[in-house]
Amino acid sequence: MISKSVDINCRSGASVRVSPGFLLLLAAVALVSGVRMTLAAVLAALVHELGHAAAVYLCGGRIGGFSVGAAGAELRVEGEFSYPEDAAVALAGPLAGGLLALGAGSLAELAGGGFLCEVCAVSALYTVFNLLPMGSMDGGGALYALSCQFFGPFAADRICLVSDILCGALLLFGGAYVFFVTRGNFSALFCAFFVIISCCKRN
Repeated sequence: MISKSVDINCRSGASVRVSPGFLLLLAAVALVSGVRMTLAAVLAALVHELGHAAAVYLCGGRIGGFSVGAAGAELRVEGEFSYPEDAAVALAGPLAGGLLALGAGSLAELAGGGFLCEVCAVSALYTVFNLLPMGSMDGGGALYALSCQFFGPFAADRICLVSDILCGALLLFGGAYVFFVTRGNFSALFCAFFVIISCCKRN
């Protein structure tokens, strides 16, 4: 049997697509890390995407659709943007996530920890991860847009390729180091391969 995505049409005309892979991923995370950590991850991802969406509308564009799968979330943006606006849209997600992490961390100190600590940790990690200047990460998108603005598209492709290679090598080295030091923890290696695959998709 072939699984199909769940499509939801909003009044604004935008569509929301949720893949079965995402639902399976949520179930796996909930099973391994617990429901609270899963909710923290969903909240961090939602605020991140809302940051992107807000920047899109501020730059005069609109959201044509939103899809979420096991590999992550993706907004379908409609409109034309300058290179600086492209960079601003790319960085708005990590900015929103960073603000969420700071806010949750501050409130957690007042409330004595709990769920807010998990939101702070997950949002901070998600923000740093997306700021990597490589592949389809937000940092990679911002690097490409700003390189196009100052050096042109041809040079931007070369700059991003070098950044992809350097960051990919560092991630693999770090993942291998964690694997050997912890004697079997492959989570860092998994993240490294995930980011490298995203680079291959863009290129």
